[in-house]
Amino acid sequence: MDIDIILEPDLTPAQILELGQTAERYGIRALWTSNYFAHWDAFLSLAPLVSATSRLLLGPLAVSPFEMHPLKIANSLLTLNEMSGGRAVIAMGAGEGNIDAMGLKRPEKIVRAVRESIEIVRGAGRGALAKGYKGEDFSVNFPCAYGWIHAAPPLVYGTAYRAQMMKMQARVADGVYIGCTPPEVMEAAMVEVREGAAKRADGMPALRTNTFWAWHLKRDRSEGFRESRRELAWRARKLEAELLNQVLSPEETELVRANYDNCVAAWFDRSGHIKGLPQDIPDRLCEYFTSTGGLEDLDREIERFRMFSRAGLTEVALRLHDNPMEALEIIGKHVVPALR
Repeated sequence: MDIDIILEPDLTPAQILELGQTAERYGIRALWTSNYFAHWDAFLSLAPLVSATSRLLLGPLAVSPFEMHPLKIANSLLTLNEMSGGRAVIAMGAGEGNIDAMGLKRPEKIVRAVRESIEIVRGAGRGALAKGYKGEDFSVNFPCAYGWIHAAPPLVYGTAYRAQMMKMQARVADGVYIGCTPPEVMEAAMVEVREGAAKRADGMPALRTNTFWAWHLKRDRSEGFRESRRELAWRARKLEAELLNQVLSPEETELVRANYDNCVAAWFDRSGHIKGLPQDIPDRLCEYFTSTGGLEDLDREIERFRMFSRAGLTEVALRLHDNPMEALEIIGKHVVPALR
């Protein structure tokens, strides 16, 4: 199984450069920059890393066609791909924060619109837009031959939480990014992915499967839990009861749901202290929905990644938070070698 890393959106291009060079030395497959509003541009931030690495895959996560037309996404992606000699990747989805920040509307049929956007972006690097593209949500009205392309086409992933999106992306994309799903429930998600993959067109490459997974293992175990509790508001598809019930009693799930605003407050004040919840409840959720703890928990987390592999994932993308170089060194020295 391969390991990727996902970086915070507030890291500078110089910091990304240093982390990327270190990631390549450790054998990390891909480095993903986070695409957030009012932060560094997820494409341009990778520019310094292009000439400083030779194997590392590079790309933004996640880019929505509702914030940027698929043709312009394709232009940015193909430019990055040419600059890096065929090492660009991208993850595309419906989008959340950026769309809300800009007050943009989503179409009525989101799965269809995301499908069309993936077909446009993926097709741009494969000569499929030479006669344009006519969709119900997105169109390319002029021929786009992209005669300047020389590198192998980039990998285009879709990001998905729900069954219909997973099925569609498994059919039309190079890979599916399954969001924040623990291995114990990954098998059910992979049933949907395999159903879609069975309908892939002839000649398409084997489907890649990945998951967004938060990494909070630190040398200081208590700091790992503090950081993880701070981010808890955004886990388990935003703390849905269906997933919380995997870990908690019905009464505990109801208590967490009733205190969701306090979970959000713990992110804003950066404290990691969630008012209204006994600490053992968020700590159990952190251990189940993320990699949280200290170095003494490494064996448990490595086994978790093996469970992901057995469920059918080809890679896991680990989201780094505070002190990303420390996290990268732990992953590079202990996790990557164990999974080779």
